[in-house]
Amino acid sequence: MAKRLAARLSTLTLCLGILLWSGCSNYLKPEVGAVARKGARIALAGDVPAKSWETGDLIFKYSLAQKDQSYTLTGILTFTDSLTYTYPQVANFIFYLSFVDDGGKVVETFDLSPILNTFGTVPDRIPIRLSFVRPPGSSAIVFSYQGRFFDNQRESNGSWDIHYFPFN
Repeated sequence: MAKRLAARLSTLTLCLGILLWSGCSNYLKPEVGAVARKGARIALAGDVPAKSWETGDLIFKYSLAQKDQSYTLTGILTFTDSLTYTYPQVANFIFYLSFVDDGGKVVETFDLSPILNTFGTVPDRIPIRLSFVRPPGSSAIVFSYQGRFFDNQRESNGSWDIHYFPFN
């Protein structure tokens, strides 16, 4: 009886693990060795007092402070009005910071994703902060993201996917 219960619990745990893992498997994460397009690279050259990185979906106003080999990235992420007026609820959003070498190859990737309520209203401003040590061999950074947003009537299947993935 105890063996049967243990087998059932193991099977249930395995099934739940596979289900949870498969739900996250289709997020594109820049892998080590992927090459970033030249126009997407932002050089790491000391402090960056204030800069704005924009796509058709979002605006990320940030600064980068350097102290020796340590950096602190602080910024405010906002989604464009054209996105949030039509699709004001967020299902998921993933935001990455990749470090690339002189040839544009990814050395390391950090997840900057904010914690957002699933199917919650999209916040007006999302603070982002990360302190890190510059990975050896890196000379630039690259941002990438993906997400899914819904209109107010989820049953109408009104959703919009966004993404920016500047890697080959």
